[in-house]
Amino acid sequence: MPIDEIEIPGSSVSFKCWSAKIPSIPQLFEKMMEDGDEFKIDPEIPGFHDCDHNKDVIRGFYSHIVPFEIEHLQEGMTTKSLFKRIESCEFVATSGCIFVTGKSGPQRGLTHSISTLSGYGVALMEFEFLQMSQLSDRLSQVKSIALTNPKDKEIRRARLAGLIESYTDYNVIDPRNHGIESVAGLVDSPLGPITLTVNKKGGLRLNVRKGFILTVECLLWLVQLIRDEKPPQRS
Repeated sequence: MPIDEIEIPGSSVSFKCWSAKIPSIPQLFEKMMEDGDEFKIDPEIPGFHDCDHNKDVIRGFYSHIVPFEIEHLQEGMTTKSLFKRIESCEFVATSGCIFVTGKSGPQRGLTHSISTLSGYGVALMEFEFLQMSQLSDRLSQVKSIALTNPKDKEIRRARLAGLIESYTDYNVIDPRNHGIESVAGLVDSPLGPITLTVNKKGGLRLNVRKGFILTVECLLWLVQLIRDEKPPQRS
């Protein structure tokens, strides 16, 4: 399978979106292989592994080892034992955006490493109120929306679910002064209808059929739809 196609093993997949500036994907991959840390269990070195690329995309994994304690009984006494586990995240890096799925712990090391190797900062993408509001208008069907009121309001947070045409019609929020935490609904993507949930802190969740093949092009199309960077084009 090409590296710009992602097979979804279950019924959903979640990503964190990071803004990046990568002038040359092949050059960054070469530097990643030469200067980037390679993940090793002994000694415990966090880093990259199982990476591949083409001219537009780098795809791979970043892992680290995390210690944890388990409390248990030993000879009638409560004691704790220290164990270690591997935590991993999978990433897809393009010239302007990095999509990451998996454990949140390794993501800091991943983004720090890519920042160092590329020479440009990598920052978690945040969607503004206007972008979230416009997205709710662009969905073919809004299924839920999480809203926040000003602190002086009796109702501080509300989640509306169902068939929502205009969420400002409901009296649980101040229509002129509120925030949008997340929006979920049906979007007509280049790959067909997808149930999309967008969190303002750069989170994307896609509900699809099992075995669905998601393309990097479609992920970029969704980000462009949310950020209104250019009118999304349907072929």
